[in-house]
Amino acid sequence: MTERIEQTRAQLARHHRDGARFAQTMKQGFENRFNEAFWADWARLIEPVYSPQPVVLDLGAGPGLFLRALTQRTPGIRAIGVECAPYMLEAVDPLPAGAEIVNEDLHDPHLPLADGSADAALASVVLHEMHQPIRALLELRRCLKPGGRLLILDWARVPLDVYLRHQTEEARVFDPATPVQELEDLFVHFIEHNRFSREDLSYLLMHTGFSVIDTHLSREGRYARIVAERRP
Repeated sequence: MTERIEQTRAQLARHHRDGARFAQTMKQGFENRFNEAFWADWARLIEPVYSPQPVVLDLGAGPGLFLRALTQRTPGIRAIGVECAPYMLEAVDPLPAGAEIVNEDLHDPHLPLADGSADAALASVVLHEMHQPIRALLELRRCLKPGGRLLILDWARVPLDVYLRHQTEEARVFDPATPVQELEDLFVHFIEHNRFSREDLSYLLMHTGFSVIDTHLSREGRYARIVAERRP
């Protein structure tokens, strides 16, 4: 287990470039990402399956701001984040009552929850960072109650020209003066951000015990929102 989690931490550090800086960027951009539109979708698509004392999981919790927001929004909730990147865990401010983060590798997680004890889960821009999300989805299915819901928000596969258009100027990509390191970084992230299509994610969910009940693409197809429900 130690070797596996260290591999994941090294992979995340490469993906995030400067981990400490990225953690602060996550904090600073939280309100823009989790805005009124997000919470309207959450209320419409996820909150209807809450039990009287709901339990919600946040896969790839980062610095924990979503957990804090859940406790403010729903008194009595138990909000559990899953994170293993040291720079993210170090960026977590003291959490309110009802919120906690467990240090687990999502490539092979073993969460401290009984079978069928969680109501809902969020996986926000995390699955594209994983070499394989099968074990995480299977563990999530174990933890969710029948009818419990998962909201996935993530990058989706698009053609290279669409991706590059939103990352940099096309002329810079093909300029002989552009540093090789910059080009390599750009294309490495193209591969990572294009790991799964919406159809890929739906396929993975179907084979790990979920039914997809809602999908939506935005930003020229670069971003997917998928809602899945744990089958009985």
